[in-house]
Amino acid sequence: MAAFALVMVGCASVQGPQSDSSGWSQVAPPPPVAIASPASPAAQTAPSPAVRRPAVRPDAPASTPSGALAPLTTAQASAVAVEPLSAPADLWERIRRGFAMQNLDTELVRDREQYYATRPDYIGRMTQRSSKYLYHIVEELERRNMPTELALLPFIESAFNPQAISSAKAMGMWQFMPAT
Repeated sequence: MAAFALVMVGCASVQGPQSDSSGWSQVAPPPPVAIASPASPAAQTAPSPAVRRPAVRPDAPASTPSGALAPLTTAQASAVAVEPLSAPADLWERIRRGFAMQNLDTELVRDREQYYATRPDYIGRMTQRSSKYLYHIVEELERRNMPTELALLPFIESAFNPQAISSAKAMGMWQFMPAT
């Protein structure tokens, strides 16, 4: 019964994505955490890796005696210790952690991988050129919960040349066109 109550409380507080003024979908923050009564161990679940169980403070109000979940009070919320998520110092590791695109194992992708693998001097120059922009691009992609593979698209489109113009009049690092 307690597990059913946990599921129902979780379902009742889930919010879908919302759009801001820029048109990007924003994911709502998670709902507040509820604390189960110590008298009902069946209602307690294992904590997620980023959240620790709160320490029991003598001045914190007691949970409901029936074992039902109750919203956190201010005192209880301040007792919850959350481990900070630290971004890796290596920008390339941040990019790898954010990979989210599916179905990239195609013949075309393998062909391009082979092309770039045989040109390490070209990759070096592009990587050097990207150093002005890549950190900021990754920051914005992470802020918008977008796949970090998109940060690497300018490698292919323009070799990170912000002044690049194609014969079809596509412009900039991502080779955008006014019509699209």
